[in-house]
Amino acid sequence: MNNRLNKHGFTLVELLVAVALIASILCMVYGSYFATSKSAQTCKGIIAASQQGRKTLEQMARQIRCSYAPADTNYTEAEPVVPGSKQTIQRGMILEEDICYFNGNSASPRGEFLHFVTTNRLLGEKQPTDGLFDVTYKFDKRASLLLLSQGEFTGTSQKPGERDFQPIGEGVKSVELTFFDGEKWLRSWDFKDKKKLPSAVRIEIGCEDENNRRYHYATVADISCQKNRERARTEKLVSANN
Repeated sequence: MNNRLNKHGFTLVELLVAVALIASILCMVYGSYFATSKSAQTCKGIIAASQQGRKTLEQMARQIRCSYAPADTNYTEAEPVVPGSKQTIQRGMILEEDICYFNGNSASPRGEFLHFVTTNRLLGEKQPTDGLFDVTYKFDKRASLLLLSQGEFTGTSQKPGERDFQPIGEGVKSVELTFFDGEKWLRSWDFKDKKKLPSAVRIEIGCEDENNRRYHYATVADISCQKNRERARTEKLVSANN
């Protein structure tokens, strides 16, 4: 009888307690792993959305800062004018007034909210980056895509049907632009009406990640070409007065 009592072993209660402890430890470890994994995925989505939003803003601001327009909206020669000939300006020249150097409107019905001429071409392109380029940004609200069309500026603006758009941003939910004329911010800008470039453009972009979280990014792009032109006109006026 004593030999039986001296034998070592586990009772059923002890086994149940041990199983319960092991199950509790496994639940805590799995819960911690699941929470860490979910947090990592959330951070990954936030970082990806942030990088895309900032990249889109930077490239748009870079091209806008380098916007170009002639100092005087006069005309440029398309063919040499022979002195004494009957050749007229309409036949031998391209009127600068017919060229849209800068046009922006976030409420554009076709989604083409920004069109301008710039000296900056996006990096990564195989073609040369020197010269003037015709740039158009388009927002496809249904597909949540930001699209870009760019090509060499030939002196005339491309027609809407001739533009080839490439996606540059996904998950874009909203795009808003406002234009500074030196005194106030405007909702739209038409170069043919203003006869000049805006002093600055404020860009606001709303993005959404894979978890349906919304992010808002904004920046202001000063147009250096406009500032230099205004400075040159001021210096010329002062010199004339002297």
